[in-house]
Amino acid sequence: MQQLLYLGMICVAFMAAPAKAQQLQLLVGVEKPPYIKMATQTGYELELLSAVVKRMGFDSQFIHVPNGRLFTLFQDGQADLVSLQRSTPQGFFATQSYISYQNILIVRKDLHKELLSLSDLIGLRVMAFQNARQFLPPDYVEATTKTASYLEVVDQHQLPALLLKNRVDVLVMDRNIFLHYYRQTAPNDDSLKILNFFQVNHYHMLARTPEVAERFNQALAEVKQSELFSQLQLKYFAELNQ
Repeated sequence: MQQLLYLGMICVAFMAAPAKAQQLQLLVGVEKPPYIKMATQTGYELELLSAVVKRMGFDSQFIHVPNGRLFTLFQDGQADLVSLQRSTPQGFFATQSYISYQNILIVRKDLHKELLSLSDLIGLRVMAFQNARQFLPPDYVEATTKTASYLEVVDQHQLPALLLKNRVDVLVMDRNIFLHYYRQTAPNDDSLKILNFFQVNHYHMLARTPEVAERFNQALAEVKQSELFSQLQLKYFAELNQ
Protein backbone atom coordinates (compact mmCIF):
# COMPACT_ATOMS: atom_id res chain seq x y z
CA MET A 1 0.00 0.00 0.00
CA GLN A 2 2.82 2.39 0.86
CA GLN A 3 4.46 1.81 -2.54
CA LEU A 4 1.12 2.41 -4.30
CA LEU A 5 0.67 5.71 -2.47
CA TYR A 6 4.23 6.73 -3.40
CA LEU A 7 3.65 5.81 -7.04
CA GLY A 8 0.41 7.76 -7.06
CA MET A 9 2.14 10.86 -5.74
CA ILE A 10 4.89 10.59 -8.38
CA CYS A 11 2.38 10.07 -11.19
CA VAL A 12 0.32 13.07 -10.06
CA ALA A 13 3.50 15.16 -10.02
CA PHE A 14 4.34 14.07 -13.56
CA MET A 15 0.83 14.81 -14.89
CA ALA A 16 -0.13 17.94 -13.02
CA ALA A 17 2.57 20.25 -14.45
CA PRO A 18 2.41 22.67 -11.48
CA ALA A 19 3.55 26.26 -11.75
CA LYS A 20 6.50 25.46 -9.51
CA ALA A 21 8.33 22.18 -10.09
CA GLN A 22 8.11 19.51 -7.43
CA GLN A 23 11.35 18.33 -5.83
CA LEU A 24 13.00 14.95 -6.15
CA GLN A 25 15.37 14.05 -3.33
CA LEU A 26 18.58 12.30 -4.38
CA LEU A 27 21.05 10.57 -2.07
CA VAL A 28 24.55 11.35 -3.37
CA GLY A 29 28.11 11.14 -2.09
CA VAL A 30 30.17 13.72 -0.23
CA GLU A 31 32.97 16.06 -1.38
CA LYS A 32 34.65 14.49 -4.42
CA PRO A 33 35.80 17.00 -7.05
CA PRO A 34 35.58 17.13 -9.99
CA TYR A 35 32.36 15.13 -9.48
CA ILE A 36 30.89 16.71 -6.33
CA LYS A 37 31.69 20.12 -4.82
CA MET A 38 29.41 20.44 -1.82
CA ALA A 39 30.01 24.11 -0.96
CA THR A 40 28.83 25.29 -4.38
CA GLN A 41 26.56 22.35 -5.24
CA THR A 42 28.46 21.95 -8.49
CA GLY A 43 30.64 19.28 -10.09
CA TYR A 44 30.15 16.92 -12.99
CA GLU A 45 27.93 14.40 -11.19
CA LEU A 46 25.71 16.96 -9.45
CA GLU A 47 25.27 19.07 -12.58
CA LEU A 48 24.50 16.05 -14.73
CA LEU A 49 21.93 14.75 -12.24
CA SER A 50 20.41 18.22 -11.91
CA ALA A 51 20.01 18.42 -15.68
CA VAL A 52 18.41 14.97 -15.88
CA VAL A 53 15.98 15.65 -13.04
CA LYS A 54 15.08 19.02 -14.54
CA ARG A 55 14.33 17.25 -17.85
CA MET A 56 12.05 14.95 -15.84
CA GLY A 57 10.12 18.04 -14.70
CA PHE A 58 11.48 18.30 -11.17
CA ASP A 59 13.90 20.32 -9.08
CA SER A 60 16.75 18.45 -7.36
CA GLN A 61 17.43 18.27 -3.64
CA PHE A 62 20.73 16.55 -2.89
CA ILE A 63 21.30 14.72 0.38
CA HIS A 64 25.04 14.13 0.88
CA VAL A 65 26.21 11.04 2.74
CA PRO A 66 29.34 8.84 2.57
CA ASN A 67 29.18 6.26 -0.21
CA GLY A 68 29.01 3.39 2.24
CA ARG A 69 25.71 4.68 3.68
CA LEU A 70 23.94 5.56 0.42
CA PHE A 71 21.94 2.38 -0.05
CA THR A 72 21.33 1.83 3.66
CA LEU A 73 19.59 5.20 3.98
CA PHE A 74 17.66 4.63 0.76
CA GLN A 75 16.53 1.23 2.03
CA ASP A 76 15.36 2.96 5.21
CA GLY A 77 13.04 5.16 3.16
CA GLN A 78 15.05 8.32 2.57
CA ALA A 79 14.92 10.10 -0.80
CA ASP A 80 13.41 9.23 -4.18
CA LEU A 81 16.62 8.14 -5.92
CA VAL A 82 20.04 6.95 -4.77
CA SER A 83 23.27 7.32 -6.73
CA LEU A 84 26.39 5.20 -7.33
CA GLN A 85 24.81 1.74 -7.31
CA ARG A 86 26.14 -1.33 -9.09
CA SER A 87 23.49 -3.91 -8.16
CA THR A 88 19.69 -3.98 -8.11
CA PRO A 89 18.35 -5.34 -4.81
CA GLN A 90 14.88 -6.83 -4.82
CA GLY A 91 12.14 -4.23 -4.55
CA PHE A 92 14.11 -1.45 -6.27
CA PHE A 93 14.52 -0.47 -9.92
CA ALA A 94 17.78 0.38 -11.68
CA THR A 95 18.24 3.13 -14.23
CA GLN A 96 20.68 3.02 -17.10
CA SER A 97 24.31 3.74 -16.20
CA TYR A 98 24.77 7.48 -15.75
CA ILE A 99 28.41 7.73 -14.69
CA SER A 100 31.63 5.70 -14.85
CA TYR A 101 34.73 5.70 -12.66
CA GLN A 102 38.19 4.51 -13.71
CA ASN A 103 40.23 3.48 -10.69
CA ILE A 104 44.00 3.52 -11.09
CA LEU A 105 47.22 3.00 -9.16
CA ILE A 106 49.59 5.95 -8.85
CA VAL A 107 53.26 5.59 -7.92
CA ARG A 108 56.43 7.63 -8.01
CA LYS A 109 58.51 7.00 -11.12
CA ASP A 110 61.47 6.28 -8.85
CA LEU A 111 59.67 3.60 -6.82
CA HIS A 112 62.22 0.93 -5.86
CA LYS A 113 60.17 -1.91 -7.38
CA GLU A 114 58.24 -2.26 -10.62
CA LEU A 115 54.53 -3.03 -10.37
CA LEU A 116 53.56 -5.55 -13.04
CA SER A 117 50.48 -6.94 -11.27
CA LEU A 118 48.41 -6.30 -8.17
CA SER A 119 50.38 -8.95 -6.29
CA ASP A 120 53.36 -6.58 -6.45
CA LEU A 121 51.61 -4.36 -3.86
CA ILE A 122 52.89 -6.77 -1.20
CA GLY A 123 55.24 -5.00 1.19
CA LEU A 124 54.32 -1.48 0.03
CA ARG A 125 52.56 1.37 1.82
CA VAL A 126 49.15 1.82 0.16
CA MET A 127 46.44 4.45 0.60
CA ALA A 128 43.09 4.20 -1.17
CA PHE A 129 39.66 5.74 -1.42
CA GLN A 130 37.05 4.69 1.15
CA ASN A 131 35.57 1.22 0.52
CA ALA A 132 38.14 0.43 -2.18
CA ARG A 133 38.19 -3.21 -1.14
CA GLN A 134 34.42 -3.32 -1.58
CA PHE A 135 34.59 -2.11 -5.20
CA LEU A 136 37.87 -3.56 -6.47
CA PRO A 137 38.58 -7.19 -7.51
CA PRO A 138 39.53 -10.06 -5.18
CA ASP A 139 43.20 -10.08 -6.21
CA TYR A 140 43.43 -6.47 -5.00
CA VAL A 141 41.78 -7.37 -1.69
CA GLU A 142 44.19 -10.30 -1.29
CA ALA A 143 47.22 -8.10 -2.00
CA THR A 144 46.17 -5.50 0.59
CA THR A 145 46.34 -8.11 3.35
CA LYS A 146 50.11 -8.34 2.74
CA THR A 147 51.04 -4.67 2.33
CA ALA A 148 53.38 -2.92 4.75
CA SER A 149 50.48 -0.59 5.58
CA TYR A 150 47.02 -0.02 4.16
CA LEU A 151 44.56 2.81 4.78
CA GLU A 152 41.30 3.87 3.12
CA VAL A 153 40.27 7.53 3.47
CA VAL A 154 37.21 9.65 2.70
CA ASP A 155 39.08 12.92 2.11
CA GLN A 156 41.47 12.34 -0.78
CA HIS A 157 42.81 15.85 -1.37
CA GLN A 158 46.09 15.29 0.53
CA LEU A 159 46.95 11.98 -1.11
CA PRO A 160 49.04 13.31 -4.05
CA ALA A 161 51.11 15.41 -1.62
CA LEU A 162 51.78 12.38 0.59
CA LEU A 163 52.99 10.41 -2.43
CA LEU A 164 55.18 13.29 -3.63
CA LYS A 165 56.76 13.46 -0.15
CA ASN A 166 57.38 9.69 -0.23
CA ARG A 167 55.19 9.06 2.82
CA VAL A 168 53.25 6.42 0.90
CA ASP A 169 54.25 4.18 -2.01
CA VAL A 170 50.97 3.66 -3.87
CA LEU A 171 47.71 5.56 -4.21
CA VAL A 172 44.46 3.95 -5.37
CA MET A 173 42.02 6.56 -6.69
CA ASP A 174 39.68 7.42 -9.51
CA ARG A 175 41.68 8.85 -12.41
CA ASN A 176 39.85 12.21 -12.56
CA ILE A 177 39.87 12.73 -8.79
CA PHE A 178 43.61 12.06 -8.69
CA LEU A 179 44.35 14.40 -11.61
CA HIS A 180 42.20 17.14 -10.08
CA TYR A 181 44.14 17.10 -6.79
CA TYR A 182 47.55 16.39 -8.37
CA ARG A 183 47.33 19.43 -10.63
CA GLN A 184 46.24 21.59 -7.70
CA THR A 185 49.08 20.29 -5.52
CA ALA A 186 51.92 20.30 -8.05
CA PRO A 187 50.83 21.79 -11.40
CA ASN A 188 54.13 21.25 -13.21
CA ASP A 189 55.21 18.00 -11.62
CA ASP A 190 55.87 14.89 -13.72
CA SER A 191 57.40 12.59 -11.11
CA LEU A 192 54.31 10.37 -10.75
CA LYS A 193 52.91 7.76 -13.10
CA ILE A 194 49.55 6.05 -13.55
CA LEU A 195 49.09 2.27 -13.76
CA ASN A 196 45.90 0.82 -15.21
CA PHE A 197 45.07 -2.50 -13.56
CA PHE A 198 41.29 -2.10 -13.14
CA GLN A 199 38.24 -2.23 -15.37
CA VAL A 200 35.97 0.81 -15.64
CA ASN A 201 33.12 0.74 -13.11
CA HIS A 202 29.68 1.83 -14.36
CA TYR A 203 27.08 3.08 -11.89
CA HIS A 204 23.31 3.52 -12.03
CA MET A 205 20.65 5.11 -9.88
CA LEU A 206 18.04 3.14 -7.96
CA ALA A 207 14.40 4.25 -7.92
CA ARG A 208 11.46 3.01 -5.90
CA THR A 209 9.20 2.41 -8.92
CA PRO A 210 9.82 1.28 -12.51
CA GLU A 211 8.02 4.39 -13.77
CA VAL A 212 10.51 6.74 -12.09
CA ALA A 213 13.46 4.68 -13.34
CA GLU A 214 12.12 4.78 -16.90
CA ARG A 215 11.44 8.51 -16.70
CA PHE A 216 15.03 9.01 -15.52
CA ASN A 217 16.31 6.91 -18.45
CA GLN A 218 14.38 8.96 -20.98
CA ALA A 219 15.64 12.23 -19.52
CA LEU A 220 19.23 10.91 -19.34
CA ALA A 221 19.15 9.91 -23.01
CA GLU A 222 17.88 13.38 -23.95
CA VAL A 223 20.56 15.12 -21.87
CA LYS A 224 23.31 12.97 -23.43
CA GLN A 225 22.20 14.18 -26.86
CA SER A 226 22.24 17.82 -25.79
CA GLU A 227 24.93 20.47 -25.98
CA LEU A 228 24.90 20.66 -22.17
CA PHE A 229 26.34 17.16 -21.91
CA SER A 230 29.26 18.04 -24.19
CA GLN A 231 29.85 21.21 -22.21
CA LEU A 232 29.98 19.28 -18.92
CA GLN A 233 32.51 16.83 -20.37
CA LEU A 234 34.70 19.70 -21.58
CA LYS A 235 34.30 21.71 -18.40
CA TYR A 236 35.36 18.97 -15.99
CA PHE A 237 37.49 16.47 -17.91
CA ALA A 238 39.11 17.99 -21.00
CA GLU A 239 41.79 19.94 -19.13
CA LEU A 240 42.48 17.09 -16.70
CA ASN A 241 43.21 14.61 -19.46
CA GLN A 242 45.44 16.80 -21.61
